[in-house]
Amino acid sequence: MTLIIGIQCEDGIVLGSDGAATLGALGNRTVQQPIKKLTNIADSAIIGVSGPVGLGQIFVGTLEQLWSNRAFSNKQPHEAMAIIRESLWPHVEKHFRAASVAAPVIGAAVASQNTLSQSVIAIPIAKRACLFQFDQQCGPEQATIHLPFVAIGSGQPLADPFLAFLRRIFWPDRFPTLAEGIFSAYWTLDQAIKINPGGVAHPIQIMTLTPDGDQWKVTELKDDDFQEHLEAIQTVEDRIRTFREAMAEQLGADVPPRP
Repeated sequence: MTLIIGIQCEDGIVLGSDGAATLGALGNRTVQQPIKKLTNIADSAIIGVSGPVGLGQIFVGTLEQLWSNRAFSNKQPHEAMAIIRESLWPHVEKHFRAASVAAPVIGAAVASQNTLSQSVIAIPIAKRACLFQFDQQCGPEQATIHLPFVAIGSGQPLADPFLAFLRRIFWPDRFPTLAEGIFSAYWTLDQAIKINPGGVAHPIQIMTLTPDGDQWKVTELKDDDFQEHLEAIQTVEDRIRTFREAMAEQLGADVPPRP
């Protein structure tokens, strides 16, 4: 169970994830353990993968190799997406083929659990930060001003509507600032963790990709960095409660006391 969020900002990219890994065998869950799901690639790119841990490790190693071999030099974003897709797909295809062989024995649902994976990548291409997502078949998509956020994993149905709500309220016709992106990612993850029936959990991990002179740098936020965002969330929620009370008074309705 996973939730990974990416937000394209006007001054960089924010990636955030929950911190729960669910272990199991033959479709049966055994235990949940804390894990970091975002990986820093050479202090210059970030990748987050939902799905089987082993396949995610292959994705990380593949991107590290592409980056160290300068595979994206003098490339445009669409070319970089094609390169990444062609590099990831052979690994995914092998898992699909293995699942088709195992399905008659262990069942299609169990066999497919080790094949279905999605990934989000923040990477500098052509001197700008690009946010890419790749679906279960490694189909690529780049975040744009028309759709500047992405969520993957089992928590996506919880995250997408909340991210769309935050965008409509705070940055409807522009990219968010980096601070707005961090706030939105943290609030969405916190909300999903609070209402999720199981599998998406703390600790929250957030990384940013921002310009550093002529280069780009990856920064992982620490627990202390989240405090101001927690306070901001509390402030917004308190204002909503105040508005509720004012609206009820205007309409002449009784307001139950605050808990």
